Amino acid sequence: MKVVRSTEAPWIETIEHGRFSQREKTLSPSNILGCALYELPAGKTSFPMHLHHVAEEAMFVLSGRAKVRTPAGLTELGPGDWVTFPVGGPAHQLINDGADPLSYLAFSVDAAADHPDVVDYPDSGKIGAGIGVDPDRKRFRHLKKDAVDYFLGEED
Repeated sequence: MKVVRSTEAPWIETIEHGRFSQREKTLSPSNILGCALYELPAGKTSFPMHLHHVAEEAMFVLSGRAKVRTPAGLTELGPGDWVTFPVGGPAHQLINDGADPLSYLAFSVDAAADHPDVVDYPDSGKIGAGIGVDPDRKRFRHLKKDAVDYFLGEED
């Protein structure tokens, strides 16, 4: 058993990039079930729109209001709402267009203990892959249009 006191846990990651901004406290850096506390400031967007091909995600809203953007449109969220994002989509993104910060718990379940994943970013045409556990996690992102042939560089 491990007890994590979220009030004592440090904010370990902060994203600040144009319209994107949020901060994170890792609560469960487990190899299979991950959980983090996020805070998304008013007027900001979370991660770029994405979907995971291996990891399942879910979130539980603690306070504030925001919208989840998917290819189907915008869905409003508020305190007490639980949202799941199954493997393979739909792609999703959080937009806080309210006046207060959005606080939520984010959960992820990875199919294997060493956290391999493939992530699609439909707005920018990127594909990403990652494996390992932070701080040694390895991540790679490339534009899909730059994909190479399977046998490139394998000529005799």
